[in-house]
Amino acid sequence: MECIRWGILGAGSIAHRFAAALERVEGAELVAISGRNAERLSAYAEKHRVDMGKCYASASDNGWKAHERLLLDDDVDAVYIALPHGLHATWSCRALSAGKAVLCEKPAVLAGAQADEVARAARESGALFMEAMKPRFTPVRSRVHELLDSGELGAVASVDVAHLLDYGELRDSYLLDPDQGGTLYDLGCYGVAWTEDILAGDVAVERAEVRWIEGRGGVSVDIADEVLLRIGDVPVRLDFSGDSQAYKVECRIDCERGSILVSMFHRPSSLLVTRGNGEPMIEDMPLVVDDFYGEVEHFCGLMRSGKSESPIMPLASTVRTAQIIDAIRAAWGPRPVPHQA
Repeated sequence: MECIRWGILGAGSIAHRFAAALERVEGAELVAISGRNAERLSAYAEKHRVDMGKCYASASDNGWKAHERLLLDDDVDAVYIALPHGLHATWSCRALSAGKAVLCEKPAVLAGAQADEVARAARESGALFMEAMKPRFTPVRSRVHELLDSGELGAVASVDVAHLLDYGELRDSYLLDPDQGGTLYDLGCYGVAWTEDILAGDVAVERAEVRWIEGRGGVSVDIADEVLLRIGDVPVRLDFSGDSQAYKVECRIDCERGSILVSMFHRPSSLLVTRGNGEPMIEDMPLVVDDFYGEVEHFCGLMRSGKSESPIMPLASTVRTAQIIDAIRAAWGPRPVPHQA
């Protein structure tokens, strides 16, 4: 495969970040884009040097026909799904059925059943599918596994994950759509994916506390989640918030003979390692280019090798992460409908 030709479904801000990283990947180019707004697509095409004839727009059907036209384009080898969360699984399956390799933005699915459908579509088509869980393609993630696998720090004793920020005013955002938004889907998928990556075993949710706010249509949507669960015999604490006054993004892994602290774990560039009773040592591990580049380069390498699955972010990880989120949501209890303050 001389050059991998990419199309992007969706022209939001994250699609710009993806395109910027793609420009740095050797042997890959962006050739097509689809979405609802023709004016926005035109600006996108000009910025990222996409032929206007490959800008597919359709406003009346929420971009549906535009995305279909892109999937029928024989000049497109791979697609990046950059649509709102609730459309990820649907368009991943349609793209796989069209024979396209698929890199889908996180969360790739909103439920374990959707994950099973995507996995089945990938296996039936034989096309490559990978969830764009970008932290897995960073030097920090590799170093964490190196430390844990070496046994130097002993077995993992506990994991504590916090992803706290302030969304600000999001009344028009899909993040407040009860069917696809909320903190657990948007922020929580990163933290859950980290725990899924480092811990094996059955999952048991011991406590799940949720704080609701009013979302679209007056229906409640989660704005903060505090979860205690156990994976295998390891206790895990998860804390996610979209209206926190404090900003904190940390994953702490306590082990028998030390600990690892990963800050900014959604785009990590360093870690703090403590061995025994010694002083914490900072290990700087800068991102290669940016936080998108690693996953895109890895994906292109898989395509050139004829692989249908990633060993770093396999289908099984997408399925298991979705199942853990399912278990947390089930532990919430009933959602206040309509919203009750």
